[in-house]
Amino acid sequence: MLIEFSVENYRSIQERQTFSMVASEDEAMLDSNTFPTPNSKDELRLITSAVIYGANASGKSNLLRAIETLRRLVVDSASKMQVGTKLPIESFRLNSKYKNQPTSFEIIFIHQDIRFEYGVVLNRERVYEEWLIAYPNERSQKWFSREYLVENKEYKWSFGKALKGEKQSIKKLVRSNSLFISHAAQNNHAQLTKIFEWFESEFNILTPNPIFGGFTSGICDENEIFRQQVVKLLSQADIGISDLKIAQKSFSDRQKSFIKQFIIKEILDNQEFEGEIDIEEMHSFDIITMHQMNDSEKQIEFEMEEESDGTQRLFELAGLWLYVLQHGEILIVDQLGRSLHPVLTKSLIKMFNDPKINQNNAQIIFTIHDTTLLDTEIFRQDQIWFTEKEKSATKLYSLLEFMTRDDESLQKGYLLGRYGAVPFINGLNSINYAEKR
Repeated sequence: MLIEFSVENYRSIQERQTFSMVASEDEAMLDSNTFPTPNSKDELRLITSAVIYGANASGKSNLLRAIETLRRLVVDSASKMQVGTKLPIESFRLNSKYKNQPTSFEIIFIHQDIRFEYGVVLNRERVYEEWLIAYPNERSQKWFSREYLVENKEYKWSFGKALKGEKQSIKKLVRSNSLFISHAAQNNHAQLTKIFEWFESEFNILTPNPIFGGFTSGICDENEIFRQQVVKLLSQADIGISDLKIAQKSFSDRQKSFIKQFIIKEILDNQEFEGEIDIEEMHSFDIITMHQMNDSEKQIEFEMEEESDGTQRLFELAGLWLYVLQHGEILIVDQLGRSLHPVLTKSLIKMFNDPKINQNNAQIIFTIHDTTLLDTEIFRQDQIWFTEKEKSATKLYSLLEFMTRDDESLQKGYLLGRYGAVPFINGLNSINYAEKR
């Protein structure tokens, strides 16, 4: 369960911005769109879904990218980072002070009914700070912290009594560009491995790459029951698909050459992590959709590539969507509405806000431009967020900051600029583009 995420000095984000999944005191849709947290003395409730609106280049994607970067650092820094490898950090470059300062990430979450606070401060060369605090029964326990002392050119370490097991030998493995929590998990530290697994397994960021088949193809190939559930979702979406056939296939020599030359290089360059990918172990999937003839009981096969962009997008979403809902995990999606009809997008979101479907308190965070979702019958005010640029830096804020009426049209208010976060178009209509030069 995600409670809060904060980031400072990352890409378009200059000053500290905090995104919260904490529900307000509003009673609207309390039983459907929120859920109580375990072991909370103050009756803290979290929201099941959150949407982020904003103009192009306002920083929506950078907020999600910051979350993804923190996750990647935790999961990969011990195993894939080598001495001297640059960390995937991009500071805010439009301010002379900030561009030379480190980036900070801080996340508050609940795992196995315990609240945790984890944070790091780092630049491309080294980690300056790292800490983890646990709150069993709402009581603070510092598990560990490290701080780089610039003058002494060494780290100051501190371990709390609540953190059991071996620590000193693991500390010696930690490099200036790697995280203690990552090395602890790599060395089977019982307590910290559980935290590592939360980042690795329960924090899902939808970045499908069709050339590798995607999550949906893989899980449908492995699990027949899950395949049937995906088929059910697709058929209920009224896109004409009655069944699916999925089978693994090997890449041709030409495809392997292309993957090695372009795809893998792009992945490694973007992630800035060193590692190896065994092309011979890779495979793709043949995805066949079945459609019912309109004049007989016969079914016809189509290649997935023959389907519309919207159908392909829904298939990409379906597997992870259902998996997250079933397992009570977190899903992050950038540009959810891409190629999807607004009615379908709305139905997908309502699955997270339906306690009969979302029985394990799964959460979704997504960006979108489709304003039809700005509806008080879908979202509470605390579920709607905005980003906009202020002095060239991203500002993140909630609809809660505005006094809205119960009968107010949020869609109309947003498009009129009442809440900000819309593009300011200056002069596009004043130029005669048809005039010959």
